[in-house]
This record gives sequence, structure tokens and C-alpha cells, in this order.
Amino acid sequence: MLSRRLAALLIAVISTSDAFTSPRHTNGHDLICTTCRYSTRYKRYSTDYKITEEDIDSPSRIEFISPLLQDGYPPAVKEQERVSADPKPILLYLPGFDGTTLASFLQFPALGEEFDVKAMQVSMEDRSTFEDLKDAVINFLVQECIYGRMGETYQLYLMGESFGGILATEVAAALLSNSQYSNFVRLQGLILVNPATSYLRSELYRLGPPIANSPWFRPIENIPYIFGLTTQLVPLFLDEGLAIQQLFTILSSKGLPAVVNTAQREAYMGRVAFALPSRLKFMPKNTLRWRLTEWLEWGNAVFEDRLEVLKSGITEGEDDLGMLRLSRDVKTLIVVGEFDKTLPSLDEANRLSAEVFRNNVVHVVTGAGHASTCGGTLNLMQLLRQVYPEVNGYRTTNYDVGTTEWKPRADLRGLVPRYDYANIGLSPLLYWSSDYYKEWKDDEKKDRFKVRGYLQGKNGVFGWIGEFALALRKWTTP
Repeated sequence: MLSRRLAALLIAVISTSDAFTSPRHTNGHDLICTTCRYSTRYKRYSTDYKITEEDIDSPSRIEFISPLLQDGYPPAVKEQERVSADPKPILLYLPGFDGTTLASFLQFPALGEEFDVKAMQVSMEDRSTFEDLKDAVINFLVQECIYGRMGETYQLYLMGESFGGILATEVAAALLSNSQYSNFVRLQGLILVNPATSYLRSELYRLGPPIANSPWFRPIENIPYIFGLTTQLVPLFLDEGLAIQQLFTILSSKGLPAVVNTAQREAYMGRVAFALPSRLKFMPKNTLRWRLTEWLEWGNAVFEDRLEVLKSGITEGEDDLGMLRLSRDVKTLIVVGEFDKTLPSLDEANRLSAEVFRNNVVHVVTGAGHASTCGGTLNLMQLLRQVYPEVNGYRTTNYDVGTTEWKPRADLRGLVPRYDYANIGLSPLLYWSSDYYKEWKDDEKKDRFKVRGYLQGKNGVFGWIGEFALALRKWTTP
């Protein structure tokens, strides 16, 4: 055991300066060298995007977080504070091209029952290339083994949503391409949610580039850009009104998502909802143009090249060999929304299950659009227990599991009855009280997950109000 740890650490030290690093290119020459790596495949789909000085000099802000710790979810914080001899497998969530974790935030508390949930988030100012993102993810996974798991090899489940589905597939192929990665991480499963491997056949591909490349000049260029966003692109991400109907059902206290089955989860949902204005950032025109081209087009070119390798069986490099192993050996769950207007996800699920992943399960979320696939209708943890039976059994008595196993009801718009059968939902005044919120402090990461401030956190206004409301409720309850 000791020799294996030493070997893993030695490989990490040797490799950290090369294969596992994700340098941010700060000059035109280095950036051109990077974008030529897949030039023969990329030119096939090129929209002649010209790299600007703003793209080159923009900051790289890729961060890997524990979303449940960041939002003060008590069971996750208490579990983190304990020293466990048998840590849970990691589930790493890779987001869509918006770079946020909001699309799947409802699922995280339930996923925390069986997984140590991690997530990547990317700021709106970031101009990382597809290869930068891939290297950053692999670097994080290796560092997690070295520092987070003390050199112990850990089990990993990769979950990618939309663009994150392309990135997750490429990262998975890279992990399986070289035996040295097995010293750090063992890939157990791949979860793809509306994977954007179909981007080149999508409405987003038809409408997005013209809006991002509209030839207007400052200071009026933002006016047609915002108009195009709100009237053409944003509607693509919505469903047929299901999410709005579910919102009214929740606000009227008639039902809740199946995964929100305890008071602590309801408070978590409320805190994230209050934080939406600060987390939903406006995507600048240059960022949209960069990500459509350098992330989605580039990623699709790489994926189509991998698909050609699968069809021919002829490999040209280690990553191609990794793709063959991924296709053959790793169980893949493909989750798609029934009414996804952004991507042809239903057709793509059929293509991936027939041509790419031999060991796969396809699940269609009834009534869901692109952005609401991981919303209130889906119980992803229940689905993962069925697809990956080996994850069962990591629950502990310290973790808040909840009690409901109900199926979605049509009269509740795909939701389930409230866990407490109450006529009134949990008061927002209690969201930051000590029963439903626990602040996570990590000195080694300079309080990275702290949620402090004038309004939020244990010492904020909401915290004090919450404690007062909690005390008043306990005093008045017989």
C-alpha cells in the first residue's frame, strides 16, 4: 500500500509540470500553436473566427468547488468535518457552456447521499480553449487524489451536461488512455445530460453564430445582440411551460420536486433561488462567440474524429485508444429532455447508444426542455442507483436521506406531494437558521466555501433573522 502511494506521488510530481498542468496562453504565438492541434478536423467546421487581443489577454477563471459546502447544506458540511476511513466515490459535474452549476443544483443534495459531489464552474470572462478545460479537469482529478485522498486511488463518476457532455467524454477517454492515471482515479461511470455532441445539427448552431458575429459597431452593438439573445436563443433553452407550472405549484405549497424531500433540502433550494440574481451572469457577445467556436465547434470536431476511430478501429494516438476503451468498458447513462429545442437530444441519444457506447442506458425526462432536464421532474439519484447498483450503501446515519419515494404526479406537473404535508412551505426567514444552514470553513483553501456577507451567512442579516424566527417557532410549537 505504501509503495503504491509513493509511486502515485512520484508520478504526480514528475507529471505536474507537463501533462497535468493547464497553462493559460498569454501571447498570440502560444495560442495559435494550441488551436492548430486539431486543425485538420477543425477546418471542417470553421466559421473563420478571428482571435482578438481581448481573447488572448482575458483571465482564465476555472474553479472546482463542492457546491453543497458552498451553499451550507448541513449534512454535507457535517460529513466533511468527519474523518472517514471509507470515503465516498467522487461525482464531478461539468456544466454547459454558460459555465455555471445552476441547471442541476436541485439534484446535488440527493446525489450527496452516495457521492462526494464536486463541480467545475467557469467565469464569463474566461477564454480557455477546449484543451485548456480538458487539462484543467484532469489536473484537478489528479490533485484530488494527491491532496484530497492522501494518495489513495478513488472511484469517479463523470457527469457532463450539454457542452459538459462533450468535455466529459473527452476527459473520460483521456483517463482511460494511459495506465498512469489508474494510480489516481478509476472511472466507474459516465453520465451525459443532453450532450452537445449534436451541436452541429442543432438550432443553437443555426441561430447562435449569426447573433454572436452580427456586424454592429459600438456603442449600439449590444442592442441587436441582446435582442437576438432574448428573442431567439433564450427560448431554445425553455420547455413547453412545464417549469413555470412547477414553479407555481411549489409557491402554492402543493408539491415539491421528488429530490426536495426534507426541510434542509427545501431551505437549500430557497437559498440558491435567492442567490440567482448574483449567479446568473450576462454573457457578453465575445464570450458567446468564443464558446460557440472554441468550445462547441471544436469539441464536436474532436468527438466526430473519435467516432471515425470507433467505426474504423484504427487508432492514431493514446486518446483514440482511450475512446475505444470508453466505448467498450464504461457503463454510460444518457439523460435527455423530451422537448429539448436547443439540441436534437432524442436523436442524439439514439445515435450514441447505437454507434458509440456499447454499455448504455437511455432515460427520457418527460416534458423537460434543455435547461429543465435536471429540474423538478427528475430524481437522478434514484436513477443512478438503478443503473449503477454498486453505489448503493454509502449512506450514513449522519446524512439527511429523506423519506419520500413517490413517483411524479401529473396533477402536480411532475412534482410530488410535500414531505411534511404542510399547507404552507418553509418560511424564507428560516433558510439561514442553524437547523437548516451550516457554514463551511476551510482554512487550507482560505475560506473558499464560506458564504458570508452583510445579508447571507451565519453572521449576516438573514442569519440573525433566521435564528430569531427559529427560536420563535420552537417557543410557540407545543
